[in-house]
Amino acid sequence: MFTKKEIFSIPNILCYFRILLVPVFLYTYFYSDVQQRHLLSATVLLVSSLTDFLDGYIARKYNMITELGKLIDPVADKLTQFVVACTLMYAYPAYILLVIIIVLKDGMLLLVGMYIYKKKHIHLAQAEMPGKIATAVFFVVSIMLIAFIVPGILANMMICVTVILMIIAMIYYGKGLYELSKQDTQ
Repeated sequence: MFTKKEIFSIPNILCYFRILLVPVFLYTYFYSDVQQRHLLSATVLLVSSLTDFLDGYIARKYNMITELGKLIDPVADKLTQFVVACTLMYAYPAYILLVIIIVLKDGMLLLVGMYIYKKKHIHLAQAEMPGKIATAVFFVVSIMLIAFIVPGILANMMICVTVILMIIAMIYYGKGLYELSKQDTQ
């Protein structure tokens, strides 16, 4: 189905690496020495975020966009986001809102997107700017909340900004799916 060149392209290898960082993040967050836990976990998440940026940059700049990459990159993104949000909701209860929005947004994209694709053989383009901004803010806020002791009010404000951006992205993608559903295909 996928060629060897696609499977072993640099951007796709970076995606595999990002997926492998998920259990590393969990381990460092829950099982590291308390003194090191926050910095190690934040570093793992930072490396994951940088490889996310890097794989997209390399794929676009060097024309290495593959069908496998179009599948695996969002999986790596969603898996990382979901695990981080679920992990942080224990330390920051407001993260439950992010978990709910992630499930709703990604569920909508998956289920409605699959339905539209089955009916019309069209799908939404890759990530759009509102989604990219929301994701970037999510990771910056998450890294800061893991790495530093942030007072409750400030932490909740940071989480609220992230929630608002995620909702905007969800509405934007919902609108895109609606427009696709109304589109005539021949």
